[in-house]
Amino acid sequence: MIRFVSLRVLTYAILAFVATSFAYLLAASLMHPEEVLYPPIATEPLPPATAQMYLDVRNVNPDTPLFERYATWLGGLVRGDLGVTTGTNKSMTPVIEELGTRIPISLRLVVLGTVIGTSLGIVLGMIAAVRRDSLGDRVSTLLAFFVLSLPTPVIILIVQQINQGVMDTTGWGLPAINPINPLLEPGSWESISYQIKALIMPTIVLAVTAAASYSRYMKVTTLDVLGSDYLRTARAKGLTKGRAMNRHGLRMALIPMGQYFAFAVGGAFSGSLFVELMFNWQGIGRFAISAIQMADVNGTAGVVLYSAILTLLSATFADFLQGALDPRIR
Repeated sequence: MIRFVSLRVLTYAILAFVATSFAYLLAASLMHPEEVLYPPIATEPLPPATAQMYLDVRNVNPDTPLFERYATWLGGLVRGDLGVTTGTNKSMTPVIEELGTRIPISLRLVVLGTVIGTSLGIVLGMIAAVRRDSLGDRVSTLLAFFVLSLPTPVIILIVQQINQGVMDTTGWGLPAINPINPLLEPGSWESISYQIKALIMPTIVLAVTAAASYSRYMKVTTLDVLGSDYLRTARAKGLTKGRAMNRHGLRMALIPMGQYFAFAVGGAFSGSLFVELMFNWQGIGRFAISAIQMADVNGTAGVVLYSAILTLLSATFADFLQGALDPRIR
């Protein structure tokens, strides 16, 4: 078990490094931060010496060979330094600082949305399989396909409109945007309560999309288990379908779901990009969009590194679950 997980972690770490390096090389090749640092349309362009200094200190000078810039960036990565923000951001904020501020904000959404959505999807999928062709199965299937057919921004708008309708009717509703209320004293119960309420709608969006996907996969794996010989034997001994599934089939049905968990986390991260933009959360998603818009090479590579590490951790956890559920791996 330990050897299995260790080998997987090493593999994922290598893949994360390759993905981040590829992202840096691609961003450094295609992005042109020099064009936004001193745009040609500027009425008073920067002196050439000043412009060169701006680019050199940020390690984004196009006159420097690409692999020399990559070697400098890689040396910083080994030391835990991801460089400074580039593009229109002239404050030279360390990328690691930006990530450190924004990652906790995004993790609230990704972790809560994934855990709630995964748990709900597993329960709904198993019930739909055990009670196949029932009214509940058909309703859950219809709702799942309806959710999966909608883009994330549309789901966000639906949730926001429902919240607005409740607010217009009852006078009570959840904060629509911005998890921080500047009018409340930081650290006070009112401020904490506001942040908890502001977390509800974004979490619902991510949980609903995750539950829709997981319920479909869980139904398929549960149906495979229900048709197995050992479960038919258990039912022949007098157990009901539900009891036989809970006692003998649930573990086997969950084994394939473990590997899908890593993809669910990646999907939650992608969905959080829209969630953060439309709910005005200052997390990694918003930073990723702004980094691309302002040709921030180092910031873009930092976002890819974050997403790679997040996927690495979720995939490792999924492998651990799979090893715990499947004795053949141990």
